[in-house]
Amino acid sequence: MSDKAEDDLIALVASEQRGFRRILFAGLAVLIVLVAMSAALGVYYFNASNALSETSDRLQREAFDTRIRMDQQNNRVAAQEGAIRRAYEDFRVANGATGAGAQQVPALEAVRAYVQRGRHALADERLIEAAAEGPDGASATHWVFVGAAALLAWERGGEQIQRGATALPERLLTAEQAFAKALTDPALAPLAHNGIAWVRFINASSQRSNFAQRDCEAVLQAVTAGAAGGRPGPQPLYWQAQCERKLGRTREALRDYALALAESGDGAGASPDASEMTLAMNAYHGMGTVLVAAFAAPDDAEMRAAIDLATRACGRGVETTGTPRARLALACLDQAIRLRQRLRQTDNSVSGTAENKGFAYLRDGDFERAFANATAVERTGLFAWNELVRALSAAHIATPAAFRARREALRNVSFFRVSQFNVCELGVLLDPALFEEARGLIAGQHKGEKVACP
Repeated sequence: MSDKAEDDLIALVASEQRGFRRILFAGLAVLIVLVAMSAALGVYYFNASNALSETSDRLQREAFDTRIRMDQQNNRVAAQEGAIRRAYEDFRVANGATGAGAQQVPALEAVRAYVQRGRHALADERLIEAAAEGPDGASATHWVFVGAAALLAWERGGEQIQRGATALPERLLTAEQAFAKALTDPALAPLAHNGIAWVRFINASSQRSNFAQRDCEAVLQAVTAGAAGGRPGPQPLYWQAQCERKLGRTREALRDYALALAESGDGAGASPDASEMTLAMNAYHGMGTVLVAAFAAPDDAEMRAAIDLATRACGRGVETTGTPRARLALACLDQAIRLRQRLRQTDNSVSGTAENKGFAYLRDGDFERAFANATAVERTGLFAWNELVRALSAAHIATPAAFRARREALRNVSFFRVSQFNVCELGVLLDPALFEEARGLIAGQHKGEKVACP
């Protein structure tokens, strides 16, 4: 081969190598660009996914809050409609009574009936408010009227103490201060203590407190002081029992619900007095719930006496399966539900009792019925306990519907505050194993928060 041919071959190989290197470098550059683009797209999609997740969580929370607010608004409207119906009935009765036959209740007796039994016919309201506007501001009797009038105004306004409130609303503060001034008269002191207990119970049962131990202890103290001259009446007994139940004091609550039920009547009569039916409804509701809490309590004389009273009042119910105490608890809760319906409450308000039936089913280990009840209640509204029961029962049922329901219920559990689950009462409503499971569910949705009874 000639020198020229060798030079041409060498030049050709060098040219090919340079071209290959250019292609190699170009491919490497494209690869680097692709890697950079992939990384950038990955970061973009990661951020977009987080943003979408945050948006989805925000929208779900807004839907949750909106649903609860709408239910609360509907309940307030129904309560106002009930008040209008009662006012119309009062007008009708008043117009049907002749001047000679009409008997006016003394103003102080009207206050006593209102504070101790919840009764407040329109004529009695006017009587109390007229007495409160009187000129005698120095007597204890006058301050009793002022306190009762402030409570009437609070009820009539349909107000609520909001969760973030730092002090009592003005009307409740006026009522509490007025009743405190009436304590100077020993004869009126028990009634004034009842009035103070009412203000404290409104606070304890509000979103601001949610039956915090300190607030409930204040209620119990006032009710006890009001009973110095005898029993305080069915309504204060109910306040006391309600706080005892929320604090996990099962036996005391069972006793006081029984007393409240005995003094209020069973609400089965044809009387149009909604206050009597409301008292009976509250007593049935409390009795049924506390019987669930007393599921494993020893069968001693005190327990048998309370169960006998509950059996006479609630009947045997419609349940044919389950343990006797669970069936009795369900019978009492069903009585409360019937009275809620007679009072024309909304489906959401009726479910305030219906949700508690789930605990009776759980006590019997009947997860299927507990889940079915919780599912039905959820259609009428969102409740902390019901969502917890829905999640608990669904975990023990191997169906796609139960899996989906559990996921939804756990999300809702995360939206409720820990205090709304009343952990002290959960400890007596559930058996130890399920209680620990429930605590785990709540804690899992509220990282870093303490889920325990104080």
